[in-house]
Amino acid sequence: MLEKCSLCGLCKQTCPVFKATLKETDSPRTQALLIKKDILDIQFLKCTLCNACFIDCPSEIPLANLIREKRALLIQKLQTNANKEMINNMRKHNNPYGNLNEIKKPENLWG
Repeated sequence: MLEKCSLCGLCKQTCPVFKATLKETDSPRTQALLIKKDILDIQFLKCTLCNACFIDCPSEIPLANLIREKRALLIQKLQTNANKEMINNMRKHNNPYGNLNEIKKPENLWG
């Protein structure tokens, strides 16, 4: 889908993240370049997914959708066993610690 992207940079003028930081690395153009080069980078987490970059894109590229896909891959890559356990505990027990009945309550909280 990014074959049509010429990296013209028109998307930068509507991007709230770029407007706030004025850093090229925070621009939609940089994110499009990373996707074109198939690079997973933490930079994808900075995007607000607001789709403002689509407004001025002459090629009408839904960059936010592509960034969302890259984020999912990035999170899978960065997820640790501790994260997985915490997520499972949240789903099963509604807290990150697990079954609270199995956790021994401390007698002295300040000791």
